[in-house]
Amino acid sequence: MIATNQNHDATIEPKPVSIPLSQLSRGQRATVNTAELDEQDTKMLRAMGLRPDASIQMCRLGEPCIVSLSGACGGGCRIGLAKDIASRVLVTPHA
Repeated sequence: MIATNQNHDATIEPKPVSIPLSQLSRGQRATVNTAELDEQDTKMLRAMGLRPDASIQMCRLGEPCIVSLSGACGGGCRIGLAKDIASRVLVTPHA
């Protein structure tokens, strides 16, 4: 008797891709992952509501880039970020 291996194809979901916040398109939504910033800048961004798992939308590209924070400040809160800082904040774009 020959044994057969009947592996069922399991659906493997692709790992979400993180990109710098500065690479979002205008109007694109994303979730904040991490930031590669010093402690002082990290504390400042957290105080403004830009922390891991925050949902954001790119409002304006450039210097400064402006993002809208969903759920922070009762919704509709916008903050401006220097391009250097925005390039070190990693986000996962929404599908």
